[in-house]
Amino acid sequence: MQNWEQRIDYLEESNDVLNMQNRVLATALKGLLRALPMEFSQEVIASIQAAFEDEVAQLSYENNYHADLFQDAVYEFFREKN
Repeated sequence: MQNWEQRIDYLEESNDVLNMQNRVLATALKGLLRALPMEFSQEVIASIQAAFEDEVAQLSYENNYHADLFQDAVYEFFREKN
């Protein structure tokens, strides 16, 4: 039982670290977008969204589960931005 608890603790800690790394990257991207002039940032956001759509299409082709996870993360990122 101890081994399972250690593995679960490790996985939870790894998940927390990964979530924080993602949050750092999202915060950095948001900061970069805020620093851009408004007319330029709109173009950049549109380009990012197009890239995300391309990635979702690729992931959907390869693995629907990962496509759903990616789409949820993209939605969460843009929801927090607004």
